[in-house]
Amino acid sequence: MKFSGFINLSVGVLFFVTCASAQTKKAPAQAKKASAQTKQKTALDYVDPNIGGIGQLLVATDPSVQLPSAGSLKICSNPWPEIYDRYLADKVFSFSLRDEVRYGTKTISSWIMATTGNIEVTPAKMASNYDHDFEKVTPYYASLLLEDYNINVEYTVAEQASYFKFTFPQSSDSHILLGSNAKFKVVDETTIQWQEGSGNRAYYFYAKFSKPFKSFGSWSGDKAFPGTNMQDGTNVGAYANYATSKGEQIEVKVGVSNESNEQAKQNLEKGIPAWNFEAVKNNAKSKWAASLDLFKVEGGTEAQRKIFYTGIYFNNGGESLEGRMKLRDDKIAERSQRYASLEKSQLYPAVIGQGGMFQHTSLVNVADLYLHGIRNFDVERAYANMKEDFLGSTKLPWRKGPATHLDSFYVKNGFFPSLAPGQQEWIKEVHPSEKRQSVTVTLQASYEAWCIAQVAKGLGKTDDYEYFMKHAHDYQNVFNKETGFMSPKTEDGKWVTPFDPKLGGGQGGRDYFAEMNSWIYTFYVSHDVQGLMNLIGGKDNFNNKLDALFVEQYKTSKYKFLDLFPDMTGLIGNYAHGNEFSRNIPYLYNYSGEPWKTQKRVREIMDVWYSANPLGMCGDEDTGLLSHFYVNSAMGIYSDPMIPSYPIWLIGSPIFSKSTITLGNKKTFVIEAKNVSAQNKYVQSATLNGEPLNKPWFDHATLMKGGTLVLNMGPRPNKQWGSSPDAVPPSMSKPE
Repeated sequence: MKFSGFINLSVGVLFFVTCASAQTKKAPAQAKKASAQTKQKTALDYVDPNIGGIGQLLVATDPSVQLPSAGSLKICSNPWPEIYDRYLADKVFSFSLRDEVRYGTKTISSWIMATTGNIEVTPAKMASNYDHDFEKVTPYYASLLLEDYNINVEYTVAEQASYFKFTFPQSSDSHILLGSNAKFKVVDETTIQWQEGSGNRAYYFYAKFSKPFKSFGSWSGDKAFPGTNMQDGTNVGAYANYATSKGEQIEVKVGVSNESNEQAKQNLEKGIPAWNFEAVKNNAKSKWAASLDLFKVEGGTEAQRKIFYTGIYFNNGGESLEGRMKLRDDKIAERSQRYASLEKSQLYPAVIGQGGMFQHTSLVNVADLYLHGIRNFDVERAYANMKEDFLGSTKLPWRKGPATHLDSFYVKNGFFPSLAPGQQEWIKEVHPSEKRQSVTVTLQASYEAWCIAQVAKGLGKTDDYEYFMKHAHDYQNVFNKETGFMSPKTEDGKWVTPFDPKLGGGQGGRDYFAEMNSWIYTFYVSHDVQGLMNLIGGKDNFNNKLDALFVEQYKTSKYKFLDLFPDMTGLIGNYAHGNEFSRNIPYLYNYSGEPWKTQKRVREIMDVWYSANPLGMCGDEDTGLLSHFYVNSAMGIYSDPMIPSYPIWLIGSPIFSKSTITLGNKKTFVIEAKNVSAQNKYVQSATLNGEPLNKPWFDHATLMKGGTLVLNMGPRPNKQWGSSPDAVPPSMSKPE
């Protein structure tokens, strides 16, 4: 399936004034000239990769040049010294060749840089001042002026290859440097190749220069070695020397592969066959235009459209966002196929992610695809690996490998045990700083069990279905009914005391939770919201607890709270929008008979915590997850990409008066928000394909068929719409 579509946004009104008959005769010609000069904004024009370049507390975004949904290449400038708010950096020391350059010699990835004067090989000495006023950054192309050297740098990308153009001043000592933790070799007077990393984490590079070297050399650490053609180790590289005339341009093309240098060469020759920078740039621009045009929005403000289309960019393009929206995801299907093909002996070291909340990404992906009807992979084999993952591999955060004592205890008892207060850690596999995260691991395992059960049911594996559905209720084992919070238990089944649901768990709550506190994780039961509601005491108590979350303060000063929980940014009370495991929470009112509160909160979050400037991100972007919330919610529908469960769409409060998604089957799904405005945020009534819709959700299959959702908006909540008991979205449990 492939999206196609166009956007047509009006950006201004052209006025013509005629003051005399002579001027009147000229008016048509003047109008034609003025019309030609007035360029209508496209979706691509709205994208600003510098949004989020200043982090609220942790990681800022990278203004990467890349192709939409195409490989791992993310090319960007790298600030020096180590400045986390990269937009505020006054210098750059290099440009990445595969991904953003990490700081520290052990994790640095490949980069390129141009200088003049004496050869310098340390980042601090080769760094140059730059000015954002002399910079252009788009998804497909970027340029900036290295002021200390008077060198203009331009770069763009193809699939598995990058293209740099350096415009030099007159200089007898001009240089282009390459660096990484790698093994470098100068092959000939126009070619350098190298290998970064090893094993299944290896990357190979093949660089071609448009002009033969005047001379060359290599470097290691802070020392240059003129005339040497090889270097191997940590923080090493190679360089080419030139004598340049004023305005002389030297181009460098770099192919990348995770197989071999020969494959990197082939990728370069295929992706960039000729020395034609503009052709490569325009091709990348066309791909981004097509990708962004998959979504057409009308209404809203200029800033809102800027945030929206930049959000699609941060999701790596419309096709990738399409996957996050669960319209399709070939990349996830490919990963699921690879996951299915793994042998048991390969499974543990091949688990994707960091462990804990991230570890079993493939397990969840398989279930997500299966429930959405995408089964173009070996489902039986994938299912066998899902079982092995759940029963045989460790769930410990930031760890991979076979099950530990703690994992075996969980499988037998239905909860991941915590240490007692003052007890020293005795399980050697536990990460020293990430800890056990025992409550979060239990909640995640409960969700994963539900995922496995759904696939088992579809495959007719009744015994397995019943077994894993029992584990899908394990979240109940860490809910303390006396306190009303998800809480830690020790191996003897006793609650950890004392326990503070707001501040407990040490740094990041990691003794019991992943990066956030119990106020957030008490609501982390996406597969059984009704079951959670039953535990809390019914929908009234549930709504009261949700209400309290959004106003609950910190029990200490805010700076001390954030020192303990630095991931809990974007705070509204104790709700933390800046972290990915909380963003489904504002939509939970749709389950509890008060969808109008979802509409209010979603609007508040979009208005407060997103903006069209370098401070526009309230937390870590996390490969587009923060933007995903905005892009979906601004259109008026939402499905969480971190914890996908039932194939449905939840309705919120759109910003745009009309949003059109062009589907891969040549159909469109349109969301119209009648009378929408800043004040008119509440759904009064709705129709779906012309029929009344009195529930705050609809099936994914309905969206895939194409059609129109009409939301009639007003300034005060209609508390009857979507609030009846039969209007709630699906859950594993029934109301009690």
